[in-house]
Amino acid sequence: MPEPTNILDVADRLEIHELAARYANAIDDRDWDALAAVFTDDAVYVLSGFGELDDRYEGVGAIRALMESSESHPVAHHVTNVVVSVEDGGVHMMSKIVGPGRRGRVGSADYHDRLRHEAGAWRIAERLVTLRRPD
Repeated sequence: MPEPTNILDVADRLEIHELAARYANAIDDRDWDALAAVFTDDAVYVLSGFGELDDRYEGVGAIRALMESSESHPVAHHVTNVVVSVEDGGVHMMSKIVGPGRRGRVGSADYHDRLRHEAGAWRIAERLVTLRRPD
């Protein structure tokens, strides 16, 4: 793929939107193998606002281990407000999730992603997840 310009074609934008959905579906289905098609091998995953889980996880293996060990996943991830941009020489995606928990309580988080096109597909190279809380 050539160096990003400030414009992505429609096919790239569609694939990136589907990337957001692939992540949510993988987590909801507990399909940990599918994370390899979502993240780059050297991806960085940073959690903020989740208490004891707040940390920086490096590599798709560490991200998978986090996901497998966590019992606090929502019942479903509903991805919304996906915005794709090209800035600072890279491709970025911002999105939000709404997720109902096992006891019916609903939470929301913001995703801020830096993307990379490799092995013929878009992948998340860095994800910052911030839990949304009322002030």
